[in-house]
Amino acid sequence: MAAHGAPPRRVALGSGAEFDLIRRLLAGEGELPAEVLVGPGDDATVLEGGWVLSTDLSVEDVHFRRDWITDVEIGHRAAAAALSDLAAMAARPVGVLVSLAIPPEGGADAQAVHAGILEVARDVGAVVLGGDLSRSPGPLVVDVVVVGRVGEAALRAGAAAGDEVWVTGTLGASAAAVRLWASGRQPGPELRRAFAHPVPRIREAQDLVERGVVRALVDLSDGLAGDAGHLAAASGVKVVLEAARIPVAEAARSTLGDAALEAALHGGEDYELCFAAPAGGVKGDELSIPLTRVGRVEAGAGVWLKQKDDEARPLTRGGYSHVQGDVS
Repeated sequence: MAAHGAPPRRVALGSGAEFDLIRRLLAGEGELPAEVLVGPGDDATVLEGGWVLSTDLSVEDVHFRRDWITDVEIGHRAAAAALSDLAAMAARPVGVLVSLAIPPEGGADAQAVHAGILEVARDVGAVVLGGDLSRSPGPLVVDVVVVGRVGEAALRAGAAAGDEVWVTGTLGASAAAVRLWASGRQPGPELRRAFAHPVPRIREAQDLVERGVVRALVDLSDGLAGDAGHLAAASGVKVVLEAARIPVAEAARSTLGDAALEAALHGGEDYELCFAAPAGGVKGDELSIPLTRVGRVEAGAGVWLKQKDDEARPLTRGGYSHVQGDVS
C-alpha cells in the first residue's frame, strides 16, 4: 500500500558519492512551500493536487555512446529512464518536456532522438508538452522532464521490520551490455535490448499498489544494492538481500559468469521495481512479468547481503555513480 498519513516532505537518501553531493547541494535549502507534499529525496516530487514531477539527464559518453546505439534508441532510453521515476511513485504519466543540446555537424539527428522519446511517451499514454533546443559544443545532451498524476503516491519510506523485499523482472542485463561494449565486444540481442530499450514499469507499479501489497517502492536505476539502500534509508530500516534469490538475467550470467551478480547489484539501468511488502502479501504471480522475493526487512540500517549459509554482511558498495562515472 502507499504510505499512510502525511508523507515525509524530505526523504533520506542512501549512501554513495552522488548522493553525498546532493546532500551538500540541498544543505542550505529553506522550508519547502506548502504546495510541495514530497520534496527532495524520493524518485519524484509530489505537489498539491497529486501532480508528480521529475527530471532525468542523459549525457553522451556518460550514459550512452553513439557508436553503441542509434539516435532513436538514445531518445527511447532517455524517456524511459525519466518515466521510470513516475513508475516508482505509481503515478499515471501525463506528459513530458524535452530539452536537447545537439552537437554541430556530425552530431545526432534531433528528429530521430525525438522520435524515440515520442515512442515511449505514447506507449504509456503521455504527450510531449514542449521543451527547449540548443546547439552543444560537445556531447549530445538529452533532458526529459516528466509530469504525472497520482491519488496517493507510493514512496521509498514505509518499509517495516518483518516485510519482504521483492523485485520485478530480471537484473544485470543492461550492465552486462555496457561491460561488453567497454571491452570491445558486441552484446547479444537480449543484452543490447535491455540497454537500448528499457521499459518503465508504469502499469506494473499501479497494479501492485492497487492490490495493496506495496509498503515502500523504488525503481532500479542505480543497481539493486544502491536503490535498496535508498529504500532502507528512507524507511529507517535494514534490508537483507539473499544472493541466491536475486533474479540475474540468464544472458548476463552466461556472458559474465560469477560477475553477473555484481552487475545486478551495482550496475544499474534495469528500470525494474523494488518494493517492500508485508510477509505473505505477495504470491509472485500477480503480474505478467516475473516477481521475485529477494530478501527481507529488519531493524537496523543499510543493505546487507547473505551468501548461501554465511551470515549476512553489509554491502559497502552502492550503485552506479553518475558523478564519478563508476560504481561507488
